[in-house]
Amino acid sequence: MSEIAEQINAAQADRRKVFIRGGSSKNAWLPSFPDEERDADVLDMVSSSGVVNYQPEELVVTALAGTKLKEVNQLLLDSNQDFAFDPPQFSDSGTVGGLVASGLSGPTRAWLGSVRDAVLGVEVVNGRGEQLRFGGQVMKNVAGYDVSRLFAGSWGALGAIVSVSLRVQPAADVERTLQFELDAEQAVGFCRSLARQYLPLTGSWWQNGQLHLRLSGPEAAVTAAMAHLGGEVVNAGVLWESVRDHTHGFFVKGLDGALDDNRELCRLVVPPAAPVPGFDCPFAMEWGAGLRWVWHDSPEEVVAYARSAGGWCWVKGATIRVEAAQQKYMQRLKASFDPDDLFLSPVAGAS
Repeated sequence: MSEIAEQINAAQADRRKVFIRGGSSKNAWLPSFPDEERDADVLDMVSSSGVVNYQPEELVVTALAGTKLKEVNQLLLDSNQDFAFDPPQFSDSGTVGGLVASGLSGPTRAWLGSVRDAVLGVEVVNGRGEQLRFGGQVMKNVAGYDVSRLFAGSWGALGAIVSVSLRVQPAADVERTLQFELDAEQAVGFCRSLARQYLPLTGSWWQNGQLHLRLSGPEAAVTAAMAHLGGEVVNAGVLWESVRDHTHGFFVKGLDGALDDNRELCRLVVPPAAPVPGFDCPFAMEWGAGLRWVWHDSPEEVVAYARSAGGWCWVKGATIRVEAAQQKYMQRLKASFDPDDLFLSPVAGAS
């Protein structure tokens, strides 16, 4: 941690910007920074790697930020455990620090919680070069407001994550996938009816007239849910992994002839009951219709739709823009951790 602090202090003394880099697995989602910021010092976190502590019976793993996610996942798998939020693994280079800093969760997000929910503690270095520790390495951590969770989804705006402690869970006994033939509006209505029922749902994916539901948990609960829901039992294969890691054909521009144009991929988080947009373009839904994906040649129209529905939109490769009220609080947090605006971040108003 001291070497990281020294690099940050040196950049601060020379008034240079700092870009925190992990495994670069999410670079496609980041915007191009202005010319004057491209010469920022790169703080490479990959060299700081390794699992610090893992005791399966405690359901907590602590790892240095540069530890590869695939290595931690394998360690958990060997003990029949996993992360509840099913973090995306866009490439083999993804790191633990990157999964927390990005705050991105997989298909289980709507039912088993987010990255933020799993963060128990972090060690960080802020913009003053101060080495700070928040939270802890145990499940029972209720000492006031949990500052550690501010770093989930911060995209490096607040400082460099050095290590993180994350809650894990026992892996599901069984997993099954059901398929239903529904149009988009029917899928939204069906998903909303499911939200009022106690079912072992861990994933939903709608695209091109087909809704897939994943059920995970004890065999008796999954079997009962299958009998209740009906639908066609299908062999999902790599469906859920491909949706999580964006290797599914919907996400790969060029696989579908409809995407051989100037359309951009838009990620929308909206209330699950929000009306289906009337865009004539490739469209998909996750998280019980709360996460929606659109390929559109006019992202501004998608942003406007998301706002009118009470949600927000992030265009792949563009700056993450938030409402003015939220931006105000983000700027105050930024000033507390990084008063000299040292760290570059793709979040508008946070750098």
